Amino acid sequence: MTEELLSRCELFVKNLEMMRENFRWEASHLYALCANIYTGKGIEINPQRIKASKDIIKDGTSFFSNFRNITTTTALATLISMEQEPANTFLLVRAVYGFLKEFFSPSASLTLAAYLIVKYSSAEKYAETTMHTRKMFDMMKKNHFFLTSSGECITAVQFALSGKNDDDIIGRSEKCFELLKGEMNIGNTNQAISNVLALSDKDEAEITEKTLAVINSLKGHGYKLTAGIDLSVFAALALSDFETERIVNDTLEVNAYLMTVQGFGNAITGSKLIDPKVLPKRRLMHSALIVLDEYVNLAASGGFGEGSDSLSSALTMALINMTISLGPANV
Repeated sequence: MTEELLSRCELFVKNLEMMRENFRWEASHLYALCANIYTGKGIEINPQRIKASKDIIKDGTSFFSNFRNITTTTALATLISMEQEPANTFLLVRAVYGFLKEFFSPSASLTLAAYLIVKYSSAEKYAETTMHTRKMFDMMKKNHFFLTSSGECITAVQFALSGKNDDDIIGRSEKCFELLKGEMNIGNTNQAISNVLALSDKDEAEITEKTLAVINSLKGHGYKLTAGIDLSVFAALALSDFETERIVNDTLEVNAYLMTVQGFGNAITGSKLIDPKVLPKRRLMHSALIVLDEYVNLAASGGFGEGSDSLSSALTMALINMTISLGPANV
């Protein structure tokens, strides 16, 4: 493991422990996700800012608001806690959510879509981006009526913010989807992966094949990776210029490190011995996110290959997919 990746692992573990210490019995299934959000920025968690941000959300919404969804409140509070003025950021998110409700049914996913618009769009373009998001959603639904649920509003936002031609990005996603069908004929999983791959300008066949190679290699090590939108993290990793072997090895090394961390050991015996056949899938997903964070950092610093924009967007989409996929169970 490189020194940089080891340092990132150590920061993640520190952030995870701070989440556990400061938010006991509060959305424990999200501890690792929140730790990863901060680790991705290379900073230590600030528990007081997260708590204050949660209060901001609760004080600014009604009891039955979609912002009160336990996953949304915790994830969104973590995200806005890193902003210079969390209260102002939330006011903007709530306002954009109001815009989005004119085009979409209210949902917890829509609150995260509103955050993405505020985070990655200028205020004068909020309305334009909102309408563009609906257009992208309709194009997605035209191709996959039953697969495109209301939660895909988040993907539609990222497509709208990508700066790519609408027909091109939808076409790239569709081509990747068709290429995936031969080996992974699971609709929502394929759609999540193909949407991430569509963010890149690389050859569709090449990046689809590389994604499958990463997944199949990990399967060969005993991991059960059959379905789930969280598998899109491997599509994001495949967009990097590192070879499949490097991606798999980095992910396995981080996963092995996390095996020694309390709460991430062997789920059956509590042992720290590495037995990949019983390793929880979720730990592997968090390991992959840590590796992806490092790759994005390298790309941003000019360390290798394709510019950081598409890789960073892919990271955001993979992170959101992880958020959606998390159920109320401990890691």
